[in-house]
Amino acid sequence: MNGENTGGELNRNEETYPDRSIDFRYTVSEGSLFVFDLGEFISEIDIHNTKSVSFLCEQLDGIPADNLRKETDRTFSFRAPYLRHSDGLNTVLYFKLTFKDNNTSSDKPISCHAKVIVKRVHRAIIFQGGVALGAYEAGVFQALIEKLIDRRKKGTDLESERRPLFDIVAGASIGAMNGAIVVSAVTSNKGKSLEDGKNWSAEEVIKFWRAQQQAPTAADIFDLNPLYHYWWDSLHNTSKVVKHSAIELIDFYSNMNPAYKWYVDMLTAWPLLEHSFWKDYFIDGWYIPATAEAVRRYYSAKHFRTTGPFNVATGVWPWLQFAKFFDFLDRTTSLTFRPDNKHFSLFSLKKTLERFSHFPIKTSPEEKEPRLLLVTVDVKTGDAVTFDSYNNEAKYHDNKNSISNKRGIEVEHALASGTFPDFFDYPKFKVNNAEKGIQNEEENIFWDGGFRSNTPLREVLQAHRDYWLSLARKKHQNEEDYEYENDVPDLEVYIADLWPSELKEGPISFDRDFVENRKWDLLFADKTHYDEQIANVVTDYIDLARRLKNLAERKGASKEEVDYILNSKASSINTIGKTRIYKELLEGRFRLTKVVRIDRKDDGNEVHNKVFDYSYKSIEDLMSVGYQDASIQMDLQQMKEGIMELIIINGHVSSSSSGIEKQQENHQIEKLEEGFRKIEESIKNENGYGYNTTKLVEDFMGQIELIEGLNENKTFLEEKASLIAAAKQLQNTINMIIKKQ
Repeated sequence: MNGENTGGELNRNEETYPDRSIDFRYTVSEGSLFVFDLGEFISEIDIHNTKSVSFLCEQLDGIPADNLRKETDRTFSFRAPYLRHSDGLNTVLYFKLTFKDNNTSSDKPISCHAKVIVKRVHRAIIFQGGVALGAYEAGVFQALIEKLIDRRKKGTDLESERRPLFDIVAGASIGAMNGAIVVSAVTSNKGKSLEDGKNWSAEEVIKFWRAQQQAPTAADIFDLNPLYHYWWDSLHNTSKVVKHSAIELIDFYSNMNPAYKWYVDMLTAWPLLEHSFWKDYFIDGWYIPATAEAVRRYYSAKHFRTTGPFNVATGVWPWLQFAKFFDFLDRTTSLTFRPDNKHFSLFSLKKTLERFSHFPIKTSPEEKEPRLLLVTVDVKTGDAVTFDSYNNEAKYHDNKNSISNKRGIEVEHALASGTFPDFFDYPKFKVNNAEKGIQNEEENIFWDGGFRSNTPLREVLQAHRDYWLSLARKKHQNEEDYEYENDVPDLEVYIADLWPSELKEGPISFDRDFVENRKWDLLFADKTHYDEQIANVVTDYIDLARRLKNLAERKGASKEEVDYILNSKASSINTIGKTRIYKELLEGRFRLTKVVRIDRKDDGNEVHNKVFDYSYKSIEDLMSVGYQDASIQMDLQQMKEGIMELIIINGHVSSSSSGIEKQQENHQIEKLEEGFRKIEESIKNENGYGYNTTKLVEDFMGQIELIEGLNENKTFLEEKASLIAAAKQLQNTINMIIKKQ
């Protein structure tokens, strides 16, 4: 139900209040902190000496804001209520704001009214592609479930939040298969409530990965020998230290003794030979031996890369041994086995996936079932194609091409999203072309979705907006003046990132394994930070446009004048290639309330073939590390949200403080932000969770205690206590991980 409130004890109909005009309009996300600040209304009530003003706030209608409270003489705050299922996608709260100038003899107060639209927030999880690295996502998902359920138990608002843990599950490549198993496991239990967190489990996706684990390889067996392990690690550490010392020694003599540098340059200045040759040859060509764990991973991955792991790809060897170029020296192409995911009934990825998923997967928002989005690539057009469990067809290529999936998402769709073309058969689908009038005649080939969008955040944002906006337009198609500004739920997103963004340590090497490993990290790593920034900037522009529109209406602009501007042509093009009008820019917009990234880190043992390492130890380690990383990131997110709310409170409350007090309060908040950044950097740099991080958390809690300027503010005191509790939770989580190491 859009724009209406079905809860609350007061009358919901605006017409019941003929003397009430809605002067101010706001849009907020459920669960967020909202502040009425006297400073925003000064120009409306024509009072210039704000220190003499009495400010009152009263709720007239809507779900009761039980925590509506006066923070200072100039501010009121409340936390937007969580919506029940019967409230629809948004609900409206009405408030009366009353102001009285105590310096005048008049007893007549000045009043205005505010309409606050509270929007539902949907939750999405995105699984990246990464072949065997996808085991990490099983651990991430398990930790997210536990943390989200725990958060429900802690708050009364969250306890009454009867809805699925995740509204959207999206993925590319192996992430698409993990997503299919997750949604299938939840929706296949028809007798169980999807609103009950206990019915969300990572059990099936963990079983899926354990079914792909392989018996110990020769590398695993050798690694059990402590002498073998000790020899590799000693060689690695010794070579690294000696190389580092050699570089420092050369730099020292070059910088301290110019004659030495001149002498070396003379000796190395041979005809046709640059003097840098010797550095390139002896220093850059000095490849440091791998660690024992890296060696184990390398040979395990090589084993599965050439023979194929059971339950994934057993391999069909090419009969033409020297491939298309007949290059007798390069055997890389001829030694790669051909696609086989359909040839072996017992040992194929298709059969393994069908054991743990129930296809077809077709879900419905009316049943409060999660939405499954899988991304693949049309090899012919190069477009990313999104299969959607809510829709009967996938449209792409400017909506000219479409693929029908009326039964829902089939196993072939999941395979199309996640089958790497080096190993698996090329999935084919009949494509309708609206421009050419072709109906199911062309069969296009599809490849792994990771090649086009390995972190399909853009696809999730677009699909989310398109679906809910289309529903609203169907519902209100006969209402000419209906505004579609608040019909799409806001969204919070969790991303499982399989590809390390930073290296644990140097030096940067020129060896083939390092180059290939880092190349794949950079190609497939999460690149959605810019997408997130753009989404937030667009949201800010939309909020600004709405506030200016509201201001124009309050200042007397007629509806005809406002509509003339909104119906004018813009310069941008929409998703179907048509020029927008300005009104379309405001329609169906939603906030990206938060993006939580769980990043797999480089542990110093990375190898370029890591995506093919299906060994028992590697799969178990990936699931364990994924669980730890997600637990830490959820605790960090709680702290980040606490700091943001302190900033909101401080921004409103400190505006009434004196210059010195305001500067001191801002400085305290800035130090808190700096302390949090140090904790984040420590976790990233340590590439694990050590005692240095726990010490920084201890210092952070001390900084919270030192903040005194706002201690008279009730909401601030509550947020301060909540932030300390979140920091202690992070400390406990880190200590538990340290004990296990």
